[in-house]
Amino acid sequence: METYDLLDVPHLIYVMDPMCSWCYGFAPVIKQLKAEQGDKIKFKMVIGGLRPGTTEPMSSDMKAATRQHWEQVQAAASQPFDYTFFERENFVYDTEPACRAVLTMRYLKPEVELDMAEAIQEAFYAKNNDVTNPEVLASIAFKFGIEEETFLEKFNSDLLKEKTQQDFVIARHLQATAFPSLYLLNGHHVNLLSRGYRMYDAMHLLLQNALRNLPNPQS
Repeated sequence: METYDLLDVPHLIYVMDPMCSWCYGFAPVIKQLKAEQGDKIKFKMVIGGLRPGTTEPMSSDMKAATRQHWEQVQAAASQPFDYTFFERENFVYDTEPACRAVLTMRYLKPEVELDMAEAIQEAFYAKNNDVTNPEVLASIAFKFGIEEETFLEKFNSDLLKEKTQQDFVIARHLQATAFPSLYLLNGHHVNLLSRGYRMYDAMHLLLQNALRNLPNPQS
């Protein structure tokens, strides 16, 4: 697993994919959790890879199943969706480019990594932008002060392609079989907090209970 200075303070590890609809629903929850913890614990993202490397266009059955997920997320989390997405023809639901865009921001401007993920989610779900397109991703990065040419050079590099795959491996190592997933790391202890979507109140309670019961990191 990638070194995260595991022995200093606890880490909240958020495993997500920017093209996962339940992660989109969870966006306000993780943003609030991160903000209220401040410097008490460190926050790290792991990009999980929902459908990386997909090459086949969405079938009618996949569109129907995906729409059902979106409707469920909208009902649970009140996030806006643009359902004209389902009028797209031959859309290939490859989540690797969006994942790599978040990783690219991690290396170019790490303090806005979560914001970049949220902006990609908004562009995809609420505005029906094609976030499998590198040019679209570069335009999102530009909103955070990153020149599009700079973003694309890093995004297209072998290094970022490798780093993206490394995050996918970390997610598998954590056994993050559903997104979003949250873990609390303390020293070498890894505790699963939540697998799948939860509302803020439930997630806040889980995190506070876990923090109260942390073992000694050196034990």
